[in-house]
Amino acid sequence: MNEVMTSAGKWRRLVALLFVSFSLLISGCKSTSNQTNVTRVGPSMTGPASSKALGNANRSYNYTSDIYLDVAVPVFDPGIPQDEYGNIDDEAVVEQDIWPQVRRLEANRFALATKEALGDTQSFGKINVTPNANVSADVYVLGKINYSDTETVKIGIRVMDATNTMWGEEEFEYRVSQGFYRDAMRKGNNPYEPVFKQIAGYVYDLLKLRSEQDKQNIERVSDVRYAAMYSPEKYAHYLTEEKSGFFSKDAAIGLNGAPSEDDPMYQRIQAIKARDMQFIDELQDSYETFGATTHDAYRKYQRETLPVAARIRKEKEKRTKAQVATAALGIAAIMLGKNSGSTAGQVAAAAAGVGAAYSLSEAIQSNRELGAQRKLLDEMGQNLDIQATDQVVEFNDQTIELQGTAAEQYAQLRQRLYEIYEMEATPDTQL
Repeated sequence: MNEVMTSAGKWRRLVALLFVSFSLLISGCKSTSNQTNVTRVGPSMTGPASSKALGNANRSYNYTSDIYLDVAVPVFDPGIPQDEYGNIDDEAVVEQDIWPQVRRLEANRFALATKEALGDTQSFGKINVTPNANVSADVYVLGKINYSDTETVKIGIRVMDATNTMWGEEEFEYRVSQGFYRDAMRKGNNPYEPVFKQIAGYVYDLLKLRSEQDKQNIERVSDVRYAAMYSPEKYAHYLTEEKSGFFSKDAAIGLNGAPSEDDPMYQRIQAIKARDMQFIDELQDSYETFGATTHDAYRKYQRETLPVAARIRKEKEKRTKAQVATAALGIAAIMLGKNSGSTAGQVAAAAAGVGAAYSLSEAIQSNRELGAQRKLLDEMGQNLDIQATDQVVEFNDQTIELQGTAAEQYAQLRQRLYEIYEMEATPDTQL
């Protein structure tokens, strides 16, 4: 009898230990401060100090170089999964809670927000949102939306320059608090603003690592690459390509010379480049208009779906905890059943088995609720879409009509500018 009681006691302690261990595993430790953030009181001894609104701490930048590199921020990759044939993977779209219209809208808005955050650093030249990465620039900030549900956003960023050298890449994650919209002073603010400030700070830090010689070389390579695009037979030989490593797929581009600034053909191409960049500059108005047009609808979408997204996250966490508990109790049931032939051991094993079944039932119920909330998010996002307007461009007494999306219009402009260049280079040719 004493042996049975001793065995039962051991197994009870084992079950208790399992429960305590998993409780610690699935619960986090939090520490809070009950004191104010003020660490110094009284008037400043070094003159009046500027005051900032609470919760509005901004990073300061001190760019001392005379070289300001131009930046292209291509519209972000919306992160819509594709199948092996390049078509939208509808099953993956559903599984990952993606509504394509919303993602495409965010791809434009996020690029615009990144441009604004980079501008706040006052460390770059022109900063433009562009249809793609084929435009001429010194630095390229390439973004991809890895996750977005109006509560949590994950953005992958890769920074490259005109020499095809990658400065760095990193994923940025931010979660919007449900208390964000309670603060009246934040009305109209972008709840995702902190993540774009982080991105701008990251790009700035990478910029600070470049020497003055590096930046000058980047500018020269950018100019010559544009000239070589129009006249490769005349300017491509100024460019060199060298892989940075054995496993590198793309080669870094360097210079072994440069065309004369007095070269008539080079000057003609520079004039074309100026019109090219003017189109990109004018395109900023379209992106700004798009941002303003979609502002209210998107903010409402964010505000109304934030609590839904938060509930989904909590349901996922609840499901994970239930699955962990199920696995723990299942293991306990197997261990107790195999290692105890006593009556007490069999009773403990049965109890653990019942607990496992109950936790699994909770996990299934969480999945059902999760499905209903996913559908609600989809319904809220289905009316958001993007539209582009036609444009007419004038260059050297030529009228260029552009239609379609911004990317399509830019491709059309490039083609027509090239045709005009060819026609001026061979004036006897009739196009």
